[in-house]
Amino acid sequence: MTYATRADIEAIYGANHLATLVAHDVDLDVAVGRALDAAARQMEPYLRKRYRLPLPAGASAMLMQCAIDIACWQLAPAGDRISEQIEKRAKLRLEFLRELAAGKVDLVELDSYLLQPAAEGTVSEGSTSGAAFSADQRRWPAGGDML
Repeated sequence: MTYATRADIEAIYGANHLATLVAHDVDLDVAVGRALDAAARQMEPYLRKRYRLPLPAGASAMLMQCAIDIACWQLAPAGDRISEQIEKRAKLRLEFLRELAAGKVDLVELDSYLLQPAAEGTVSEGSTSGAAFSADQRRWPAGGDML
């Protein structure tokens, strides 16, 4: 699942932006595609803490922007001046994702994908206690004998 496309990047930063990030001997489509896939993989651990994945394409403009800035950071050559600005944007997006995962910020357009909180007094499937609970009825024969 990707959260942005090459066209999304070009619509925000211009077509020349990507050309400045990728070496001339590298296929731009392949590099951008891989960077966007990697950005999605980096975003999803944060997202799955609150949302059912996969989210539909175009579900959130903010997630698209996060994917764009993280992908551009991965494409940017190390050590040049523009890379510092790209890194700052990507780190801001990663901080936003941390806050989203922690429930400090919300994306209301994704409310229908929120994970259901565990009912009070129960342990959720993803608990850290190691206990697993099931709503299935017990299968004990009459008289209490083992099956």
